[in-house]
Amino acid sequence: MAKRLITWTLDQTILKASRVVEDKKAEVIFTAEFDLIELFKDFAEYTDVQKQLVVYGVKQKLADAGASEIADYDSKIAKAKAKWAELLEGKWTGSRVNATGAAENRKLLNNIKETAKVVSLEGLMLKKAMAKFPGQEAFTEADEAKLQEFLAMVAEKSK
Repeated sequence: MAKRLITWTLDQTILKASRVVEDKKAEVIFTAEFDLIELFKDFAEYTDVQKQLVVYGVKQKLADAGASEIADYDSKIAKAKAKWAELLEGKWTGSRVNATGAAENRKLLNNIKETAKVVSLEGLMLKKAMAKFPGQEAFTEADEAKLQEFLAMVAEKSK
């Protein structure tokens, strides 16, 4: 497995990238910032789950831009910035020049839907977020109770 070079941090509406720092006392220097309001005007008003889904998707898209080749940190950041510029132009394509992104989008949506069916923390969070969209399965009181149970387990583990 390749060594991770980039750490991603969300600061309000800004997705920030920095080098992975092993020394916990070292200063973190952010070398790239991506304002999610530029892509999603209402991002600040989204629920926490909706924000997490957007951040996850955008971060993955930016990170994947430099993942197809062996490169150093600066090259990966340059690729992420170039991908960000494409996203701002409305392009959500893969690495193929002639790709429309439709197949990738269908695959992503199908993966999200399958994950949302799983009774797990991730699955229930996705199901809750997707329930707000027309035509999606409702998020029930039983689902909410199970989600709260998972969240309590995570909180207990982090103590």
